[in-house]
Amino acid sequence: MHREHYYRRSFQLFYAKTDPSIIAYNRQYLINTLGFTEEKLDKIETSVYKMLTLEIGVLDERVNWLKDRLNLKDNEIKKMTQQQPRILTRKPDSLELKLDYLKSRLLLDKKSLRRLILRAPGILGMSIEDNIGFKLDYLQQKLLLDDQALQKLVLSAPFILAVSIEDNLKPKFDWLQDRLVLNEKELSKIITKHPFIMHYSLEDNIEPTLDWLQQRLGLDDIALRKMILRKPQNLGNSIPDNMEPKLSWLQQRLSLTDDGLSKLIQQMPALLGCNIETNLEPTLNFYIDALGDESKALDLIIRIPASLAFSLEKRLKPRLEEAKEAGIIVDTKFLTSMMAYTNDDWDMRLTREKGKQHKHFFCS
Repeated sequence: MHREHYYRRSFQLFYAKTDPSIIAYNRQYLINTLGFTEEKLDKIETSVYKMLTLEIGVLDERVNWLKDRLNLKDNEIKKMTQQQPRILTRKPDSLELKLDYLKSRLLLDKKSLRRLILRAPGILGMSIEDNIGFKLDYLQQKLLLDDQALQKLVLSAPFILAVSIEDNLKPKFDWLQDRLVLNEKELSKIITKHPFIMHYSLEDNIEPTLDWLQQRLGLDDIALRKMILRKPQNLGNSIPDNMEPKLSWLQQRLSLTDDGLSKLIQQMPALLGCNIETNLEPTLNFYIDALGDESKALDLIIRIPASLAFSLEKRLKPRLEEAKEAGIIVDTKFLTSMMAYTNDDWDMRLTREKGKQHKHFFCS
């Protein structure tokens, strides 16, 4: 059934006078068509229960309208309505107003609008004036976002629209600004880089993580601030399961003092997000094998911590093989430049080296 057809119909709420047969029919429809379980329906909250009393056919019309409006597959409409059954209590004309508002306010095309609703269907149950619009205006103003930046933030973390300003966003923003001495632009940088910070608890996560990093690495307030600005994702890393084991491994494997470890992480805070077994250790072994000297490899990494962050399979190994084929002498100086070349610069370097080899062949 096409969308235009729905607008020609009346979407009034038809409440049954608690007719058991209608309730039974709607329950069966939700079970057979949308995959609800008897248990889930039995636990349904009172405010959503009224969808079971709608006249026969109304639920079907609303489901078909949503599928048509957002181009949803059967499994997607099932997942959406099971996550947010409240959607089925809304009239399509009410939902249309919200969809049109989101599309216009966030400059969304049909594909982006669809993706947003699939990721956060609860948005359709929110008020435009008292919730969605107010929150978008607050975020845009507080974080100095233009329209495109606001769109990117919401699409990357749609849960933000379900977070309370007074109970969550404002106190968290204020605390971060005070703790890290951030201006609005710097706060915006942190939040847009890692919006999931807004999901973290101040007391249980953010504050103890900052305190631990500062103490463990001997950082003053300025150094801590710089580290978080560069890699706010570290606020989501577990201390006992991630950061402490990683710091201990780096310190032991690279024979670093406490100051040396601190300097390494300050230069490359992204190392705290790397995996030891699948990234750090094999990359270190790559440099050792390439140079044939462990001390030289360790010196290279300590001098250039970013050397551990390059992709082993996509950059380092293929380039080393190409260098050997081109007859390039592999030493510390070469590896330092090899890892940092853009793809175009690397291709030029290879072409130049192959040209030298070709010239040498004919001159000898």
